[in-house]
Amino acid sequence: MRRALAALLVGLALAACGSPPAAKDEPDVVAEGLRAFDRGDWVAAARLLREAVAKQPNDLRLHYSLAVAVTHLELRDEAIREFQWVLANAPAGSPEAIAARNWLLAAGALTKPRVASDSSGSGDSDDAAAATDPEHPEGAVHGQVTWTDGDPTVKIARIQLFLKGIKGQPNENFIKVLRASEEGRFHFSRVPVGSYRLMDRIAGEPRWRVKVTIAAGQDVAMDLTPQNSLRVRDDFPDGK
Repeated sequence: MRRALAALLVGLALAACGSPPAAKDEPDVVAEGLRAFDRGDWVAAARLLREAVAKQPNDLRLHYSLAVAVTHLELRDEAIREFQWVLANAPAGSPEAIAARNWLLAAGALTKPRVASDSSGSGDSDDAAAATDPEHPEGAVHGQVTWTDGDPTVKIARIQLFLKGIKGQPNENFIKVLRASEEGRFHFSRVPVGSYRLMDRIAGEPRWRVKVTIAAGQDVAMDLTPQNSLRVRDDFPDGK
C-alpha cells in the first residue's frame, strides 16, 4: 500500500514537472501606449500604439494618438495616413476631426477643408472661412515654450501646440495647430477675436491649459513656462 502511494506521489510530481508553465498575460499595449503618450515618450508611444491599432482598428482615440505621436517623430507619411483615417471616421465637428483637418491642411495633404454640415440651416461657415472673412476682426498670439524638471530651464523645440475655441462661445469649433520652432517660439496668426484654450495636447493630459483672450489687431504675448503649467495653473479644470 505504501509503495503504491509513493509511486502515485512520484507520478503526480513528474506530471506536474512535465506540464507546460502557465501562460503569462499578454501586455496591454493599449494602456501602455496611452501611458507612453501621456508622458511624451513618442518612440515608445508610436511603437505600442501601432500594435494597439492593429488589435483595435476602429478605435478613434488610438488612431488620433498615434497620429500625434508620429508627428513628433517627423514621420510625415504615417501622420498623414493616420490623420486621414481620423478625418474620415471621427464625428464631424469633433475636436479630433477639426485637429486632423487643420493638420492635413497645414501639411498640404488636404486641398479642401472639410466643412461640418449644419442641420439648423443657419449657413454659418466653419472656422477656416471665419478666419479669412474681412468682416471678422482678427488678432494673434505668440510666445516662447520653456520647461524644467530642475535647473536650468530649457527651451522646448518643435513642440506641438493647439489653440482651441471655448465651448459655448461663437468660436467653440475653431482650432489651430502648429509646431514651435527649434528655439521653442510659436506664433498663431489670423485668429478671430475671442477667448481660447492654449494647450500642448488634446488627447491625454496636457502640460499647459491656459486661457488666452485676443482682441482685434492685438498680438498677445503668452509664454508657456513651468509657472503657468497645469501643475500650477489650470484655467479649464473641467477640461472644457
